[in-house]
Amino acid sequence: MNDGLQDLFIPFYSATYSSRFLTERYELKHLNKAKTQSYHVCSSFMYHLQHGQLYFKQASMSPIELKPILLFYGYVQMIKACILSLDPNYPENSQVLAHGVTTRKRKKSTYRFLEDEVKIQKNGLFSSFLDKMFHVKHQEGEKYQMQTLFHHLADMHNLFLTLHRDSISVKGRLITDQNQIAISSEILDLYHMTSNRFEQYLETLNIKYKGVKVIENKNELTITLQSAQNNLDSFPFLFDLDHNVYLLKKRQNIGKYSLPEMATHFLLLYNLSMICRYEAEWWGDLIHTFDGVDFPFISHYLNVAQRKIPQLVYAFLQQQEL
Repeated sequence: MNDGLQDLFIPFYSATYSSRFLTERYELKHLNKAKTQSYHVCSSFMYHLQHGQLYFKQASMSPIELKPILLFYGYVQMIKACILSLDPNYPENSQVLAHGVTTRKRKKSTYRFLEDEVKIQKNGLFSSFLDKMFHVKHQEGEKYQMQTLFHHLADMHNLFLTLHRDSISVKGRLITDQNQIAISSEILDLYHMTSNRFEQYLETLNIKYKGVKVIENKNELTITLQSAQNNLDSFPFLFDLDHNVYLLKKRQNIGKYSLPEMATHFLLLYNLSMICRYEAEWWGDLIHTFDGVDFPFISHYLNVAQRKIPQLVYAFLQQQEL
């Protein structure tokens, strides 16, 4: 991990700063005895962040064989810090300490990672952080395919275009000073919508787009937002960190997928860490034989996760609207 990402969290390694930060967050949520609560959880909050950073630093120096384990458990630590910034009573019970996700125990000989699925359980960290951090409920029993998860990470779209010759998104550019996104008007043809209907569509997908205005001018749409766009919660737009652009999937059924990007990363890293630990033969063959197309996707994703997750965590801590 580069020093830039390390620097993101440096202020939090001051008990004075972290305690003040937590107090302010708890006061915004109108919690009783906010200052006292922040004092009690401050050390735990800082250690979760610090341990997460240590895991990510080790991942940056480790071979790909070990990266999924280090990244997943580092991410778990960071997520727990995020939850503590909202709820000083976490964990309320032992049930929320489980991962909250399950996957197939045995892989068949024809197994392909992109076709694999994870299933959401009733209790555990996954459901807990979705509820507390993003107010998303009722995920029990839902199944998510790895290819679907990759489709909802903008950073993976170029690889789909290269390997599958599948262009799955339309590129947009952010006009920062005016809170606008400009995107090709072909999206209206792809979605079979007018500009007015597209406005309504955006509003139904994300409350942050309430009052959005869409104006069609020649071959481009100008989407005016009520508040500044950010890469933490831009759904249905997806943010590509490497190219600093927003992408919108070409297929309208994006609305059927409602997980925030932080949840997408959790599911991918969970499954990869399980494979890394318990499917040694398949994992070794993947890395050393280059069979199929799974390896490029996994290798590229691990690099994306290593760079992007700390930025998403930092953005959540700094930009959350309570």
